[in-house]
Formats: sequence, structure tokens, C-alpha cells
Amino acid sequence: MSLSLKLIDILQKSHALLTGGAGVGKSYLVGEVVTNLRKIGKQVVVLGSTGVSAVNVGGQTVHSFFAFGICNDLDELTRHDRYTKARLAEIKKVLSRCDLLVIDEISMVSADLLDMIYYRLRNAGFEGSVLFVGDFFQLPPVSKAKNDSLLGGLEYAFESSAWSAFKPVVVELTKTKRTHDECFFEHLSHIRKGHLKEETLVYLDALRNNVSVWDDDPTVLFGRNKEAEMLNIQKLAQIKSEPIVLKAKEKVHEKSLHVNKIEGWKNALPVPVDLTLKVGAKVLFCTNKWGKYYNGERGIVHAIDEKEVVVEKAGEFVKVERQEYTLHENVLLNGEVQEKPLVSLEQFPLKLAYAITIHKSQGMSIDSLVCNINTIFEKSQFYVAISRARYPNQLLLDYHYARFSEHVRRCVQVSPKVGEFYEKSEILKIEEQPSDSLFDAF
Repeated sequence: MSLSLKLIDILQKSHALLTGGAGVGKSYLVGEVVTNLRKIGKQVVVLGSTGVSAVNVGGQTVHSFFAFGICNDLDELTRHDRYTKARLAEIKKVLSRCDLLVIDEISMVSADLLDMIYYRLRNAGFEGSVLFVGDFFQLPPVSKAKNDSLLGGLEYAFESSAWSAFKPVVVELTKTKRTHDECFFEHLSHIRKGHLKEETLVYLDALRNNVSVWDDDPTVLFGRNKEAEMLNIQKLAQIKSEPIVLKAKEKVHEKSLHVNKIEGWKNALPVPVDLTLKVGAKVLFCTNKWGKYYNGERGIVHAIDEKEVVVEKAGEFVKVERQEYTLHENVLLNGEVQEKPLVSLEQFPLKLAYAITIHKSQGMSIDSLVCNINTIFEKSQFYVAISRARYPNQLLLDYHYARFSEHVRRCVQVSPKVGEFYEKSEILKIEEQPSDSLFDAF
């Protein structure tokens, strides 16, 4: 039985959490589950906890779908609902027909937010299954009160009363698809959980010596957008060919859509609205296209026009066409849950490869990589950054200050709550992966 069928079988009986470290194939598996269910007429709604997450999974944000507005908890939500009765009626219609609700990046959903979601589902008479997707060891929740955890408040989704009501089966993918280096993956696993043994620190310190990576004009990961933009501008300016600006083709389908919502959606896209390229520039592919390229693969621009960009990669030339990105909302039409387009945008799935933020690198697998860890201070950023690498011999840790080990220890601190959650959960661990790996297609 394939992994997707195993997960579908679980979802027929209960709710589920699909978890695992970076690069184990969570998004790939969710895509297969959604496709297979829709093929047999099941109604599926896919949501992301943030704008970037929603774009990555091709869905709505949790806040948009559930009409939460700027509410932070149930008290605020009940007051807010007095003014959104028409929208709530539409949500109930969709949820009454929904067989599966997918919520991606569940780690960024706070306890209060999950209680609000459960409140909506219960009031709508939702009878389907919920598939939570994400890794609590990675991106932490966005909370209205930064000091919630210090004051003993509830922080993570699994601390909510709603989580106890859902009682999801925990399914963990344990085999990486991103790297074949078992030693590297083992150290990544320790870092993910905040277990920094001396041998892992020695291993990481050795990665600071991979200075030959600079010879390949690598992709540099930064914690902040300012540094990434600056390096891309500098590198592009060094190329003598003429710059060509490829503007995205935008179409607004819902005229009443607020401009702020459109701009927020554009900022979450993996591609720039105005893409400036030169022949000879190094680029990253920002999506997967079976048999042609994968998200994070590098190439060099060979030719540019309005209809296609020719990119040379691994000795072959690939014609890259514009890809359509769509912001939509889920509505009920003719008894079926359908995605109503609000605004769409066509742009080439490319961006300059010289630098990228850790935030925008989510889901990418990058060959030649430098991780600038000087300004990494947020939880999980260090792990997210180095886990983008496919090959440790093509990974350089760039750190300019003293006390490297102390800095790394600060970067990989994990909340004891998360460790305790995984230790106490009954986890169904799955090592087998789908037979058709994305990278096997290249």
C-alpha cells in the first residue's frame, strides 16, 4: 500500500498530524493525498497558517477562510462574529460538505487560534477529518503576547483544549529525500531536536572550513531580507549584459477585493512581481516541474524574452514559461466545494540565486549553499537554513565572530514543551517513501 493510501486509511477513521523533519516529503505526500481524494469525488479544503504557507500548498490562509479578521482569541471572535453573519453562513455551507480539511504549518498555529478553528468547525457541524501538517520543532507559533510562555500561558496548538478534542493520530516521516548523506542527516536530526552533542558541534565547526564553496558562486542564505537584496543587486551589477525587467501579468477577478489583501498575497509569493534578469545571471527555480527542474535547483540564464526564459542547468537547456499563481477562496457551487479565483498573476518561477532569505527558502533543496549565520537569532532558523543543503561538502557555515559553539547553542534551543509533546505522543513512524522520488525524475 502506498504512503498516500495509508494516510487516507487513517483519515477515514480519525484526524491526523503528519510531521517530520525538513526534506522528508511532507508536502509531496499531502499533494498526493489531496489529488487522490479529489479524483474519487471527495471535497477537500487546503489551508496554510501563513500567507507563504498558503501559497506553497495552493490554498487559502486560515484567517481568510475562517473569517477571523484580527481576532486573537475566542472572546474577540464572538464579538467580531456579530458583523460577519453572511460570511459565516458561507463558511458553514463549505464545511458541511467538506470531507477533509488540511492545515499546513500547524506549528505556527497558536493554542488560541486552534481553539478558534475548532469553534468554527463545531458551529458548522463539520463531520469530516482534519489533517494537520508540520513540525513543532521548527517554526514556532505567532502569538499576540510575546511573553505568553513566560507567564505560563498556552503557546502551542497541542496545548489547546481543541487538540485534546481532535485527538489526532501522529504520523512521522523519518527518511530524508533531500540528502543521501546519512551522517549529515543524523546531525540534522540532533539539531532539529535541540540535542547538541559535542560531536555535532565539531561537525558543524568543520563546515566553516568549506571555503571552496565560494568558487561556485553559491546561494547565500540570510536571516534578513536587506542583506539578501543587497547581495543580489551587487552580483547582478557585475554582469555586463543588459538588464531585462519581466513584469508579472496580473488579473483581478474579484473587483471588490481590497488592495491590501492583494499586496499581502503578492509579498507571500515565491517569485518577485518585477523580475530583473540578465543573460549570464544565476537563478533558482522556485517550483517543482516533474522531469524538468525542482524547487531550489540552480541554473544560468541563456536567453530572455516575454514568453520564455531559457536556463542552462547541468549541461542542458530548459525553456521556462510563466507560471500562474492564484489567490482564491473556497465556495460551495452546485453542491461541491470549489476554488473561486480572486486574483491571478503570471510570472516566471525564477529568482536570482546569489542570495535568499531563510524564510523564502522554505521547501527548497539547494546544491551549493552558504549559510550566513551571523544574524540568526530566531528559534529554528539555523536548522531550517542548513537543512536546505543537499550535500554537506557543498555547504559552508559563514560566521564572523568568536564563540561559535555558544552562538549555535543559542540558535538551536528548542522549547521543552515540544520535546515533551513528541516524547508522550504515540507516533506511527514511517520510513518508506513514495517509489517515485522527485529527484529521481532528473
